[in-house]
Amino acid sequence: MNQAAQTGFVQSLAESMTPKSAISYLRVSSQGQAERGGGDDEGFSIPAQREANKKKAIDIGSIVIKEFVDRGASARSADRPELQKMLEYIKENKDRVDYVIVHKVDRLARNREDDVEINRILRDANVKLISTSENIDSTPTGMLLHGFLSVISEFYSNNLSTEVKKGLQQKSGLPA
Repeated sequence: MNQAAQTGFVQSLAESMTPKSAISYLRVSSQGQAERGGGDDEGFSIPAQREANKKKAIDIGSIVIKEFVDRGASARSADRPELQKMLEYIKENKDRVDYVIVHKVDRLARNREDDVEINRILRDANVKLISTSENIDSTPTGMLLHGFLSVISEFYSNNLSTEVKKGLQQKSGLPA
């Protein structure tokens, strides 16, 4: 093996043995969810998401270097404090972040426009989005699944809003 090939092999081996870095993003929709279970400020869902994200990080050979948690924040809009902090962190640390890990795609966005913008920021920073419970990746099939999940999340959010409004109208006695 010549010197250049040896050097390339050693560099490749070193890179494969170096853990990648990940950011964990956690979110629950309501303050009630955030507080449910045990009286602390995290309830049940946030710790469950955290553990799933940590396990996924280990499975993909990465270390969670930072965590962003939106407690009681709807994903109908990307205007969430911790999500915005995470996106800024990614922009400012392009060379330090390899993955963003979420429990499900709908933790990031329930609006297709926001989903596209968030994923553009990740792509521009060369950061891969990983879901602990959905098989999304950069293959055509993974991208198709991500698109379907984004559309379904938006539908779910819009449909829930319609049903809540309908229920409130019925409760108030006003015609629909």
